[in-house]
Amino acid sequence: MKKKILISVVMACAALICFLIFGNIKDDTSMSFVNDELVKGKWQTVDYVKSPDNFNPAVQNWDGDLFLKGLTFLDDGKMFESWWTWTKGFVMCGNEKTASKYIIKKLNGAEYLFMEWKTRDYTVFHKPPWYYVLKKGSYLGDGADIIRDNIDLPFVNDPEALGSWKSVDFVETPDRFSPRKKNRRDDLYLKELVFLAAGKTLDGWLTWTKGMLIAKGNKTASKYAIKDIAGSKYMFLEWKSGDYTIRHRKPNYYVLKKVSDIRTDNINLPFQNDPQVVGIWKSKDFVEKPEDFGPTTRTWARDLYLKEMIFQAGGKGGNPWWTWTKGVVMNSGDKTASAYIIKDIGSAKYMFLEWKSGDYIFRGAKPYYYVLKKQ
Repeated sequence: MKKKILISVVMACAALICFLIFGNIKDDTSMSFVNDELVKGKWQTVDYVKSPDNFNPAVQNWDGDLFLKGLTFLDDGKMFESWWTWTKGFVMCGNEKTASKYIIKKLNGAEYLFMEWKTRDYTVFHKPPWYYVLKKGSYLGDGADIIRDNIDLPFVNDPEALGSWKSVDFVETPDRFSPRKKNRRDDLYLKELVFLAAGKTLDGWLTWTKGMLIAKGNKTASKYAIKDIAGSKYMFLEWKSGDYTIRHRKPNYYVLKKVSDIRTDNINLPFQNDPQVVGIWKSKDFVEKPEDFGPTTRTWARDLYLKEMIFQAGGKGGNPWWTWTKGVVMNSGDKTASAYIIKDIGSAKYMFLEWKSGDYIFRGAKPYYYVLKKQ
């Protein structure tokens, strides 16, 4: 155990020294497209070698699992189900800023492609890249055998899943997760999930039933499990990306932490008249708290989503889904009751209205205020 820790420390120190002295390698990935008819099509991975000269079609050099299963080169520099692009002689990854050389050789009557594999050993430690060897032909995951799950599942409620969940990690298996140590250092693609009642989510293409998140787009049903860890609730969700559907790899897991239940206010309030509120109010600003407002200087620099509000007599609103009573605006759609106050500033009347958006309903945030001026 001590030896493993020592090796990890040495590697981390070496990476830091390389970065401080040389910096991470970043290749030119802005090369213009040049066609190469020889590379177009499907290539199946058959080996992984230190250099093209080490390859022997009769003897496999690499005895471990080959991470890269294959590549498909399409027209105009595109690649099948990949963020990579290509131009003659190079495969480019914009995210990693790498441009990997490839060469094609004919050996024993078959075509082979040798492509540099630029991992952290290259970008951080500045080591020469090894080569994936690919043979012309179809491969598992080339699009001919896409996995599609059964997504025709009946809805079963799961009260524990309802609410807002924020992504905190991405792990190979649930047992690899620890709240004290993050596995994934880079940015997490999935930011959050909000589970609504009746199997709905904030994302229209995602639905759920107990234990499953269903994606209609790629026809996947991803298992989830909820665990209590150190006083917090965590969801472990299978992430069925193209690695699963196309390349037939076992899915990794997003780890999401419960951050908020879905808020609903009491909107069954009796009507109490407020003559001064009746009329048309135009939005002038959006502020964190009422005391931040000044009539001569606008706080919110962007466009105001709410343009105006019309308060009619008897508690009616300008739209059928909201009503009012003295001091409160009630929204029957998202079941919120937003407080308002009216102040005389100068010679004008201003309303400060709580804005209970998704940040309040789903994420537990304190509402900001729209500032509206009476016309």
